[in-house]
Amino acid sequence: MSYSLPPYRVGIAGAGAFAAFLAGALAMLPEFQLTAVAGRTDEKRQRVLAAYRQRQSDVASPREYREATELIRDPDIDVVILSTPPHLHASLSKLALMQGKHVLLEKPGALTSAALKDNAHLATKQRRAFAVNLVLRYNPLVEAVEWMIRHRLLGRVYHASLHNAAHRVTSGHWFWNRNQSGGIFIEHGVHFFEVGRHWFGEPEDVRGFAITEASGEQSRVWASVIHRSGTHVQETQLPKKESASNSLDEYVPVQYYHGFTMEEDAPESTRWEVHCAQGRIVLEGWIPQRLYIEGMLTEEQAKQIDALLDIVPTQPRADAGEQVRAWAAARLSSVLYAPERTSSSLVSRLTYQRTLSLPDRQGWYEAMAQARFLDLCRMIQDPNWSGLVTLDDAVADLALAESCTVSETWQEG
Repeated sequence: MSYSLPPYRVGIAGAGAFAAFLAGALAMLPEFQLTAVAGRTDEKRQRVLAAYRQRQSDVASPREYREATELIRDPDIDVVILSTPPHLHASLSKLALMQGKHVLLEKPGALTSAALKDNAHLATKQRRAFAVNLVLRYNPLVEAVEWMIRHRLLGRVYHASLHNAAHRVTSGHWFWNRNQSGGIFIEHGVHFFEVGRHWFGEPEDVRGFAITEASGEQSRVWASVIHRSGTHVQETQLPKKESASNSLDEYVPVQYYHGFTMEEDAPESTRWEVHCAQGRIVLEGWIPQRLYIEGMLTEEQAKQIDALLDIVPTQPRADAGEQVRAWAAARLSSVLYAPERTSSSLVSRLTYQRTLSLPDRQGWYEAMAQARFLDLCRMIQDPNWSGLVTLDDAVADLALAESCTVSETWQEG
C-alpha cells in the first residue's frame, strides 16, 4: 500500500504478549508512532516498550499508564489499539470513540454482536475509523483460495473442514471464564468464521457442541455450519469475486473444530480441507503457510491455478494479499472453468498436484498485522473506505460465533 500518511500517535491499552507482538510488528511502519502503553504491571508495560524499542531505538519514550481509561483520555493519542480481555472491548471502545479516537480492537471486539454493532454505529456518528483485528484474509494464500473457490477452478465445493489443535491455556486464565472471553468460538473462532463466510457463503444453519471437563473448562468445541453458496459476501469497494455459478441453492456443510488440549512441547496444527468435485484444497497453519492442491483438471484449469499461485509473494510483505487480489481481478474475471465430470469421454483431464509454501512464520504474522493497521490508516484517510475486513464482517463473524455457543454439551468427570 502506498498511501501518503502522517505517523499516527498510537496508544496500546492492554499489555499482554499480543500487545508486545504488535508493538514490535508495527514499529517498522512510518505510519505508526507508539505514544503510550497501558498495563496493570510495570513488567508488562516494559515488555511492550522493549519490543518497540528493539526496532525503534531513537524515539522518545512513550508514556505509561496503569489504567486503559487513562490512556484513552490522553489528548495526544490519535489511535487506540485495544488488546485487553474481550469483556472490556465494548466499554473501552465506546469510551475511546466518545473521546474522538480511532480504534483498532483485538478480536472479537465485544462479547455480543449487538454490542459490537452499537459501537459500529457510534463510530459512524463520531466519524472515526473503527475496526476489529481479524487478520487471516490479509494472507495471500487465503486470498488465492478464495479466488479458486469462487471461480470453481476445481469444480463445485461440496464439503470443507477446519481443524485447529492448540496448546492448552493455563487453568485459571481469563480465557476459560466465559464471562470474560465469551468461550472459544467467540474469543478465537471468529478468525476462521471470517474466512469461512468469504469462501463458502453466509451461514444458513448452525449447530454448536462442546465437551466440558471436570474442571468446568470447555477445551474442545466444534460446530457444523451449513453455508449457502451464492450468498458470498460482496465487497463493494473491492474487485468483485463473481461466482462461476449463479445458483442460490447450493449448500456447503463445514465442520469447525477447536481444541486447546495440546501439551506445551507438542506441535500445534491448523488445517483447512476443501473438497471439490474435481479435487481438494488443503491449507495449513494458524498463520497460513502451506497450500496443497490436487485434482483431475483440464489443461486450462491447471494453467489458471498455476498462474494464480505464481503471483503469490513468498517473502513476507504487508501488501501480499492485495497483490494477489489485483492480479486475480484482472486475470480470472472471465476464466473458463470446466464443467463437472459427467462422462470421462467429455473432457480431457490431467493429474494435477502443487504445493506452495511461505517460509518465515513470524515474518508473515507481522506482515498480516501490518496490513490490518495500514487498512485502518486508509480508513482514517478515506471515509468512504470501510476496509478489506469491514465492521459488518466483524459483526457477522461474532453473530455466527454466538450461534455456535453451544447447542449441546457433554460433561466429563
